[in-house]
Amino acid sequence: METTIVQLNEWVIKLPKKLELFSETAASNRPAPKKWSPKEIVGHLCDSAIHNLQRFINVQHEKNPCVLTSYKQDEWVELQHYQDTPMAEVVALWCSLNKQIASVLLYIPTKKHMYQFELGDGKFVSLEWLAKDYIAHLERHIKQIDAQMPLGGKEDEKKT
Repeated sequence: METTIVQLNEWVIKLPKKLELFSETAASNRPAPKKWSPKEIVGHLCDSAIHNLQRFINVQHEKNPCVLTSYKQDEWVELQHYQDTPMAEVVALWCSLNKQIASVLLYIPTKKHMYQFELGDGKFVSLEWLAKDYIAHLERHIKQIDAQMPLGGKEDEKKT
């Protein structure tokens, strides 16, 4: 769990710096219809943080195994109106949520790292697995953002 906490804390520092390269226009640019803009991807990562924070807390006190419930990701992104929110606000929310997740993970007793979640398909995963998967999910979406980063030479797309 220590490695996961370190990785999360590193992303809390690195991701805002990476996102500074986007102007509001570039951050709001959807690469295709029904595809999220970089701002919406970060918003989705906020929604993921909200759900996982609750999971990391609930697994410690609810009946074991906890049932891992899903949520409607597209609807959450749309109804949170991330596209219409300044990128700095979305990033600040993401940072705050992830600092709290890192804090919660830090204080989970080692004996609870193997507490179980039941996935919808009848499989079981540990709290430790879910925390690692949270980082993997974050990094997959950061790769999506990287693919949309403004290229050099387009000053109107870069933040000055």
